[in-house]
Amino acid sequence: MKMLKLITLKIFLIFFFNSVSAASTKFNIIAKVGHEIITSYELENKIKVTLFLAGEELNQSNINEIKELSLKALINNKLKKDEIKKYNYKRNNDQRVSNYLENLATRFNLGVADLENLFKDNELEFNLFLDEIKIEFLWQNLIYQIYAKKVNIDEKDVTKELNQMILEQKSIEEFNLSEIETNILKDDELQNLMEYIKSFDFKKAAQKYSISSSSLEGGNIGWINSKSLSDEFLAVLKKINIGEYTKPIRKNDSLFIFYLNDKRKISNFDKKNLEKLKKSIIDKKTNDLLSIYSNNHLSVKKNKTLIEYQ
Repeated sequence: MKMLKLITLKIFLIFFFNSVSAASTKFNIIAKVGHEIITSYELENKIKVTLFLAGEELNQSNINEIKELSLKALINNKLKKDEIKKYNYKRNNDQRVSNYLENLATRFNLGVADLENLFKDNELEFNLFLDEIKIEFLWQNLIYQIYAKKVNIDEKDVTKELNQMILEQKSIEEFNLSEIETNILKDDELQNLMEYIKSFDFKKAAQKYSISSSSLEGGNIGWINSKSLSDEFLAVLKKINIGEYTKPIRKNDSLFIFYLNDKRKISNFDKKNLEKLKKSIIDKKTNDLLSIYSNNHLSVKKNKTLIEYQ
């Protein structure tokens, strides 16, 4: 009986110390971002989720390739979370989150209820992934609340330009686009990105490398009217064919690469189409300005925040 107790005690101690060791690894802090922390477990999960959603194999080569990008993404997410707390900003985004999860589940021919099990089966932490999505949506809402009054698109000018096109019987070109947005990259990093796009596909590259919220949709931003685009972007897009992508375009502190899914011309301008067209132009110009404000706000936040690597 005494021997049995000793064996039982040894088994308990082995289990206990293994559990403590696992917990210690899970909560090993690798970076402090202001009042927030990043653990090795979070970084590991971010890498694994990114590779999984991009359909990439989990191997050392792929891990090394996106480790730095994944850490940068986590740092940005923590900065956004801290700023949301600072403003004590709260908003119910349940419907947006639900819509996103439904789209994601559809990619795997699953229902939303089965998505969490899919993550679990692949040893991925679903709740960490979900928190990132919620923070991103809250951040977008916060930026809109802060800067919406500074975004001034003159509807009269847009209407005047469209009416002039109708009088001249001109058509408007629209582009169905996907995008990759990154921070300014080193030459070798940019080369790796371009080689990845060439070797795999644009959608996977967007999911793996893009810092834009459109990465959640594989970079897809849908139909964009030519009047909504900057002259620089439009000039580059006119040079490529459907199924091709642009060279990297530098704008402010970001690099953009666009993929042309499709294009069309609109010439039937009845009242309904005209209003729809006007709305799409205003929405796109508004979102572009908000994106600039978002990047600038995050940049200022980063410069004012102490980031320590452990």
